[in-house]
Amino acid sequence: MSPKPLTTHPDLQRVVFKNRWREIFDGNVPAGWEPSMSVSVIVPAFNSATLDLTLASLAAQDYPEDLVEVIVVDDGSEPPVTLGTRVHPHTRLIRLDDPDRLGWGRANATHRAIAESTGDIIYWVDSDMVLFRDNIRRHAVWAHFIPEAATIGYKGFVESWEQFDPESVFQGVLDGSIADHWDPATLHRHWSQDIFEETDDLNDSDGRNYATHMGATASVTRLVYERTHGTDPRLRAGEDTEIAYQIWQAGGVFIPVDGSLAWHLGRGTVQDQSDAVAHHNKPYFAQRMPIPRYRRTAANRRWEVPLIRVVVEVDHSSAAVARDCVDLLLNSSESDLTVDLVGPWSELDGGRRRILADPRAEMYLLQEWFRGEPRVNLVETAPSSVFPSPYRVDVPPAVGLPPRAMRAILRRIDGRRLGKVSFLTPHSEVNGTVTAWSTAALTRASHYVSDDVSLDEALDATWGVEWWKGSELGLVDLRERPAPERIYRAHDEVKDLEAKVAEVESQRRAAESQLAKERRVGESAVRHTVRRDFRRARGVAARAARRVATRLRGPRNPAGD
Repeated sequence: MSPKPLTTHPDLQRVVFKNRWREIFDGNVPAGWEPSMSVSVIVPAFNSATLDLTLASLAAQDYPEDLVEVIVVDDGSEPPVTLGTRVHPHTRLIRLDDPDRLGWGRANATHRAIAESTGDIIYWVDSDMVLFRDNIRRHAVWAHFIPEAATIGYKGFVESWEQFDPESVFQGVLDGSIADHWDPATLHRHWSQDIFEETDDLNDSDGRNYATHMGATASVTRLVYERTHGTDPRLRAGEDTEIAYQIWQAGGVFIPVDGSLAWHLGRGTVQDQSDAVAHHNKPYFAQRMPIPRYRRTAANRRWEVPLIRVVVEVDHSSAAVARDCVDLLLNSSESDLTVDLVGPWSELDGGRRRILADPRAEMYLLQEWFRGEPRVNLVETAPSSVFPSPYRVDVPPAVGLPPRAMRAILRRIDGRRLGKVSFLTPHSEVNGTVTAWSTAALTRASHYVSDDVSLDEALDATWGVEWWKGSELGLVDLRERPAPERIYRAHDEVKDLEAKVAEVESQRRAAESQLAKERRVGESAVRHTVRRDFRRARGVAARAARRVATRLRGPRNPAGD
């Protein structure tokens, strides 16, 4: 886990780094603390048989009464929803009388209710939940100390609640005896509990486990929610996961609230139909949520929310090289991207002009070159945010990125979980830098920018900032080194195979060289052995000949006779 950068500015001392909320607030409030933030509880309902029990539990909450509003949204129930006697005094009912015209489903109902709510904290509660007495308080306390808090409650799945009616629920919540009906340890263990254990209650998650933020009992500050597009009314399922993704990109801090207990009246849909739910949600999730990346099983196509939005700002002087710059980007091995080509397009009119002498000629050509390309957006001004895309990359128009450079950039900012990474380009004093930004980090950091705090300081405090040499990406200056005559996408698989072939070829050459060397050494050794053996054999033969000659002559006569 990377350390939090040191900062001395007091405005940044209480900023959550990535998702490490525990370093800022551990849930223990100071002595004498009392809540001051208002809470809007949103309860969507459609033909719910347990709504009156949920409302009774909300009526018994210990959070200050004047700081709570409960909004029930009747999504076309038949018979229509009516409020019983055991409801919170600040409860109101919204009925969508014509769902076909107004839209239908939990996402649409939630969207409509939040638009009419006023609370500082938005709290989703399903109509089959019974909340313990301090539930709202336990969720709301986090927003008082962490402005970006997005809390997640615990729910125990129970399968029989015939003993409950609104009055018994109200009294049981009021006196705490509601907790005595079941032991949470004996109930179905939700998959989110495993993630909480693996990530130190999401402290080590960097927000990537946003899917644990489920609408049955989950809250977020209005500060963060208003940075999102809101719940998507087009969705018929999985809307809590999609808004959780948006909350992550809006700078939210995900916090599982220990002790925020509630009974879920009935089995969860995923318990019995997990495969069917996953199959239904996959296309909707893939269109809207680029992370996790395994959702997008089809490559080389455009999605509603691209993984990366590249911004290239061009003018008349750079239009000639910008064409190659953008073509290289579109042919990157990372295809999940779109390009915002920013330029003075409104200046290009249809009036009579000298087409070869017009100083705007290159802009006209650039416009025509990408006119039919759906991944290029011709815009007049650079976007202030690429939300909900998780990454933005700014590329100077005179800089060319090789096919694998974008993936290398992604590995740097996504792999190291950084807020901003800048790469020096050839002639950076003229071309500027290639800069990658994390939307989640940028959105949170922007809240803390002031006359005394720069954006880079705030980004470093929230997520981390790094600088690197562009040489590792192979960046080129297109004014000095134009792009190849033909630009094509080099797939990573092909590149990897080419690298393996080159490696094998290198190994083959090395082996042949070694073999030739060994042959030379071997031949030399053989010659040396032959010569040595020949000399040895010749000596043995000479000695043997001398012995034979001696025997033939017989012993010498010392007397000479």
